[in-house]
Formats: sequence, C-alpha cells, structure tokens
Amino acid sequence: MHMLVKLIFIMAAYQHNIARAEGVCGTPNLIPNTVPVSDLQYHIGVRIRIQCAEGYVRKEGTSSLIRCTEKNGSISWHSDLPLKCIGKSLVCCRDTGQYI
Repeated sequence: MHMLVKLIFIMAAYQHNIARAEGVCGTPNLIPNTVPVSDLQYHIGVRIRIQCAEGYVRKEGTSSLIRCTEKNGSISWHSDLPLKCIGKSLVCCRDTGQYI
C-alpha cells in the first residue's frame, strides 16, 4: 500500500510538470541599466524581479516585477508598470532637497 501511494504521488507530480512545460518564457530581454537575468526558462505564471545596475535606481511609478504570461496563444513577459532604471544623480531626496 505504501508503494502504491508513492507511485500515485510520483505520477501526479510528473503529470503536473508535463502540463507546466507546455508554456515557457525564455530569458527576458535586457532592459537598459539593469542586471542581466540568469539564462533559464520560466513557466507561465512565474514572477521574477529585475534589478537595476549599480549606480541606478528604479524610477518611481515603475515596477521591477515581471510575469511570464500567455495571451491568445502567445507566451511572453509582461509588466503592468514596465521598469525604468535612472541614474542616482537624477534622484532628488524630498527631505533634504539634495541629489543622491
């Protein structure tokens, strides 16, 4: 009985992986002034964070979070607020009025 339960669990996990493998996003395109993302394949629904390169920060109102999505049979990376990284020298601190 114990072996049967293990076999059922293994088969369910295998079937789940096969279903997930159908929709895969490749490595996201490099956004200007960001750190490259590891060269992997990501399944539909996976979310990853993109990092700004050293000396740059995320522009207010943009998001570093992207998601692998499928729409009308097309699989791609999507963000509601596409990331934009700007130089730290362009960022002004509201408290002091000094640029970072």
